Amino acid sequence: MSELRQPTTAVLAGAGTAATGEGRPRRRRGGSARRRSVSSSPASGLQRAGEGLVLAPLLSAVSQISGSVGGERRRRPRGLFWPGGAMGRRVVPAGRRILKQSIKDRGHAGDNGRRILEQSIKGRYHAGDIGTEDALHLFDELLQVAQPSSMHAINCLLTVVGRHCPGLGVSLFNRVARAKLAPSSFTYAILVHCCCRAGRLDLGFASMGHVIKTGFAKESVVVFSHLLRAVCAEKKTSYAMDIVLRIMPAFDCVPDIFSYTILFKGLCSEKRSQEALELIHMMVEHGGSCRPDVVSYSTVIDGLLKEGLVDKAYSLYCEMLQAGILPNAVTYNSIISAMCKVHAMDKAEEAVHQMSDRGILPDVVTYTSLIHGYYSLGRCKEVDRIFTEMSRNGVQPNIVTYNIQMDYLCKNGRCAEARKVFDSMVCLGQKPTVTTYDILLHGYAMERSFHDMHCLIDLMTENGISPGHYAYNILISEAAKEEMVGEVMHIFTKMRQQGLNPDVVTYGAVINLLSSIGRMDDAMSQFNQMTTEGLAPGIIVFNTLISGFCACGKWDKVHELFSEMLGRGIYPNTVFFTTIMVRLCKNGRLMEAQDIFDLMVHMGVKPNDTLMHGYFSDGKMDEVRKLLDNMVSVGMEPRVVTYNILIDGYSKNGKIDDAFAVFREMLDRKVKPSVITFNIMIGVFLKCGRKEEAKDLFDGIWANGLVPTVVTYSLMIQNLIEEGSLQEADDLFLSMEKNGCAADSCLLNAIVRSLLRKGEMRRAGTYLSKFDERSFTLAASTLSLLTAVASRGEGQEYKGLLPEKYHSFLEKGAD
Repeated sequence: MSELRQPTTAVLAGAGTAATGEGRPRRRRGGSARRRSVSSSPASGLQRAGEGLVLAPLLSAVSQISGSVGGERRRRPRGLFWPGGAMGRRVVPAGRRILKQSIKDRGHAGDNGRRILEQSIKGRYHAGDIGTEDALHLFDELLQVAQPSSMHAINCLLTVVGRHCPGLGVSLFNRVARAKLAPSSFTYAILVHCCCRAGRLDLGFASMGHVIKTGFAKESVVVFSHLLRAVCAEKKTSYAMDIVLRIMPAFDCVPDIFSYTILFKGLCSEKRSQEALELIHMMVEHGGSCRPDVVSYSTVIDGLLKEGLVDKAYSLYCEMLQAGILPNAVTYNSIISAMCKVHAMDKAEEAVHQMSDRGILPDVVTYTSLIHGYYSLGRCKEVDRIFTEMSRNGVQPNIVTYNIQMDYLCKNGRCAEARKVFDSMVCLGQKPTVTTYDILLHGYAMERSFHDMHCLIDLMTENGISPGHYAYNILISEAAKEEMVGEVMHIFTKMRQQGLNPDVVTYGAVINLLSSIGRMDDAMSQFNQMTTEGLAPGIIVFNTLISGFCACGKWDKVHELFSEMLGRGIYPNTVFFTTIMVRLCKNGRLMEAQDIFDLMVHMGVKPNDTLMHGYFSDGKMDEVRKLLDNMVSVGMEPRVVTYNILIDGYSKNGKIDDAFAVFREMLDRKVKPSVITFNIMIGVFLKCGRKEEAKDLFDGIWANGLVPTVVTYSLMIQNLIEEGSLQEADDLFLSMEKNGCAADSCLLNAIVRSLLRKGEMRRAGTYLSKFDERSFTLAASTLSLLTAVASRGEGQEYKGLLPEKYHSFLEKGAD
């Protein structure tokens, strides 16, 4: 708050001096006093402001801003070109000549001529017919004959000049003060606005001191508003809050709704919308004449939505309706867009109906939000309804609407339809953007349609849109997936020919392709070219190269790249280390993989289960157990995946007791089992004949908030068949499908084999019929068992129990 309080304190000091009338020296003449004023700092100038000097603290700034010295404006030659707007043309001050002639004709001088000049200025100002150069000449003429009543016309001229040349506006104000004309509160508002627009907020506060000194503070809410706007623009909203909530009330200046709205916008721009929400609630609770309006509510709602606080934004919207404040189109569209993004389509539709009931017709923004929401939910019929309603109401889709439609179609494999939308859009006069082309290009890439991709790139060029990195990177990425090296290098070269240098993503895709096919020399050549062009390779590029050299067994290059990576300040992550460990484990170099694991822990990188998989694959369960203990000792919490590896490893190596011990340890450490854990343990219990415990675990899956998989059902159903509980097995199969778990080919083959072994041909035939229903094929082991049944001479006996399709297998077996 220090930046705000310092000028405020100075202002108060100046105001106090003015109020007492003490220390008011005689006005000095000559250049020395003026030079001293120019060199004064704003703080010391404010103190002298109370001693009667004419805006002394502003003079130094005026010389910096407008090039004036002592407030005198330097004459500009006729024909000077002014920058921007209406001043961009050559200004011929014809109005000045006409006015001079008019004054001369009516008596050359006196009150009558002055009034004519003032009325002309005010008339031309309201008609927007005064340029800056003309305003400067008119100001010179009016100041020579000005009276206190002339301030309205002077304010018009100051406004015109200050609008485009704020520094010059400050200089003119000084001339008004030296002419002994009393500025009005509106004049001070213009001055403060000029100071703030010139980037001199400190001088804005200094000018505010004069407002307080002259007694205008109570009626200067507009002046404070200019200060608020400038303070908020500098991201000092806390100071703005101090002005509104403390300083303005201290001078009996009641903030109006515009002051609060400026503050709301400042808070929301700094992502402090919750404070804005508290402030708006405070305004409502305190009542009074200043209550939030539609702009205030809309500003805060928009701020909350941008920060992702959708629920609070919607609650404020409801409060707004309850307060009897009708939203405008902007508010409605903000709420509708937010509701569509969170898939609350019922609330979005409700807002649309409220909008229509209040006479605000939905526009293209409204409809586009609805289309996006329904498309994200896959509700295409609703989208068709919205498009029909748009057409009926005469609302044409814009480029954003078409992009959303094309994006949905492309992501759902309907590129041909997306292309029809594209062509239709062009026929209707909509010009595709780069985003439009990129959407369609990405869709073609998903379908591996290289011909269409190239045609689209050519079309972009024909239409004057240069394909960017995104477009070319899609082409290269898709060609690289197919290992089309020649195509990739052709596109790579074509980029350069189009004047577009490859970026990091482009080089990364090329290096990844070359590394994956073992062309490491070419990959390193591209890497060197990349660094030569000033592009900084990231960890992904290094990871790609190191993975390639690991696959080739060139470990010296791995060490070299690792050192270079560290030298560039790039520190390895889990993916980087995992890449190396996977290669080492596949090559049986587990000791070196262990060294990498230890390095990860030392560098603070969280390791995963890669090394544990390596030890498990090599049958080294003691090392797996030791690795788990080490992870716990360094403060790492083993994941459920880690325990699953250990349990599965022990069970497959016949160490059932160890598997049970690890499972109990897992539960003791409050690690929640996954369905895979349950599957492993059910299999372990069934292996060792503990079938009741297996059933208890199966029931425990639901209790833990998990859903059995087809593997779980397969274990249980096969066990029930083996123990002769055939009806229970059938019931469990039906329950599985009822619960949304569809049987796959592996499960049906396993059930048929179990039934054939039990001699349950009728039931086997029932499950065989399901193969045809689902277009599954019999596994070789199932066919072999079916043939073995027939070879025992039982084929004719069972022929009527199996579907006709399988009779031939029984006959072949009998032969």
